[in-house]
Amino acid sequence: MATPAQGIARLGFRIWYERQLIEGHVWFVTAFLCAVLIMALMEELNLRGPGPLSLSSLAMIVVAALTGAVALRRYIRMLGRAESLAEQCVCPDCASYGVIRVLEAGRVDDDEQPQWIRVSCKKCNSEWRLEST
Repeated sequence: MATPAQGIARLGFRIWYERQLIEGHVWFVTAFLCAVLIMALMEELNLRGPGPLSLSSLAMIVVAALTGAVALRRYIRMLGRAESLAEQCVCPDCASYGVIRVLEAGRVDDDEQPQWIRVSCKKCNSEWRLEST
């Protein structure tokens, strides 16, 4: 998985942002489909019926719930990070949006994800720092 700084440097901010939104919404659709599956399985669940059938339905409900929870968490995290960076991608000097060049990225502590990205505007060469979450 590429870091935001690597993705922005490779694709440019606008394409990276668009891909983050698309991928985030794929995770949302996955969570929604898991919720629909859970509701359908719960409607058919009969704990007084044959043991193996009820246990398999119960196991599928648990798996769908875990998958849905992971998908919803990924959706929220991806959209939060993308929106946080999007709010900061306005050049402080010329007010152009998303026309940036990544200069370097660093970490505040030993996390895998960079927590700040130093960028410059492609139009006026103004530099500033983006704080990534």
